[in-house]
Amino acid sequence: MKYSIVICGGGSTYTLPMIKTLCDFKEKLPLRKIVLYDIEKERTSLIYEAAKVIINELMPDVKIELSYDYEQAFSDIDFAFMQIRSGGLEMREKDEKIPLKYGCVGQETCGAGGFAYGLRSIPDIIKLVEEIRRYSPNAWIINYSNPAAIVAEATKRVFPNEKN
Repeated sequence: MKYSIVICGGGSTYTLPMIKTLCDFKEKLPLRKIVLYDIEKERTSLIYEAAKVIINELMPDVKIELSYDYEQAFSDIDFAFMQIRSGGLEMREKDEKIPLKYGCVGQETCGAGGFAYGLRSIPDIIKLVEEIRRYSPNAWIINYSNPAAIVAEATKRVFPNEKN
């Protein structure tokens, strides 16, 4: 069996190393399709072009697609890798600098900034899970989005019947 995956946050700088890792483990996780999904079109299109080169060289039988549409991205997938950054790098900078202004330590995944980032991420993650479940109800959803603990707790509460 060959699997189909979607990378939510496909425009991330982490996408290319993730794709290279998938290539390295192609014998253990055989793929038929990789979809890059993101809302950031310009950056994602650049990552997609680079990803095509990697895929064509290392897994030429794997189809790679770019999508900004839920139905196209999430239909007929087996795995969804979530690595979104709600608010982008602009909000990451604020998450790190605003707490320091008030004497609070921490960064994007912990402290006041991490808490703010988590609260901002929860609605986006929940929406993605709902859409993935709509189009591929049996897909595994693997979250890499930070702060992972806050996101995991929120999804557990919103989707209590999901297997953890």
